[in-house]
Amino acid sequence: MKSKGIFITATDTGVGKTEVAAALAAFIKNSRKFENVQLWKPVQSGVTMGDPEADSYRLLHGSGLDQKEEDIATYTFYQPLAPWIAAEREGKKIDYMKLVSEGHKRRMNSDFLIVEGAGGLIVPITQDKTIANLVTELSLPILIVGRAGLGTVNHTCLTISYARKLGLEVKGVVLNGYEDEADPSIEENITMIENFTDVPVIGKLPWLNVNNEEGINWELRRKKWIKTIHEHLDLKSIFE
Repeated sequence: MKSKGIFITATDTGVGKTEVAAALAAFIKNSRKFENVQLWKPVQSGVTMGDPEADSYRLLHGSGLDQKEEDIATYTFYQPLAPWIAAEREGKKIDYMKLVSEGHKRRMNSDFLIVEGAGGLIVPITQDKTIANLVTELSLPILIVGRAGLGTVNHTCLTISYARKLGLEVKGVVLNGYEDEADPSIEENITMIENFTDVPVIGKLPWLNVNNEEGINWELRRKKWIKTIHEHLDLKSIFE
């Protein structure tokens, strides 16, 4: 029997989905809702393994899960490019079917698997496969992380429309990175997204700011994230 799980994607790069993924994992671990929670980043680029700026590093330390960083990320490329091109620049190839097989094994070996994609759904993994293809192969529902501010309605609705065209299940949307919670435009964005898509915006989050300076107290950071997730997100749909 496969585990429950969620694939976290985004409307763009740099919208904070790594922090949302790490915070969600920390929250689930703390709640003890699932005994064995696992994180997986199939491919990352623009970093090296062990780099404090790497998604794998931030997922590991931000979540507090009992995993090794090299277990979290399968492929890591130095150049900040789409995975397909980053691999080619290094004279390497991404084995797409290896990722599919690994994803299924990870689902079998966990109670709840959180997968963080690279950028948005149409980011190329190989010459003929995208993040969306991997989501389809793994049969995981998606959670979309979008910006809280101007432009998010268009980006979010387009992402949902494309996901539905492929038959993907969209569990919800998180609007991330607001500076002023009282800004009325955020609630207006939520209303418009829900009106045009019938997909729930399960919450809005301030920037889950992560400072990678040496000596950071990750335990305190996780506690802050757990509290923020508890106060700002309605996660019922994620666990159904």
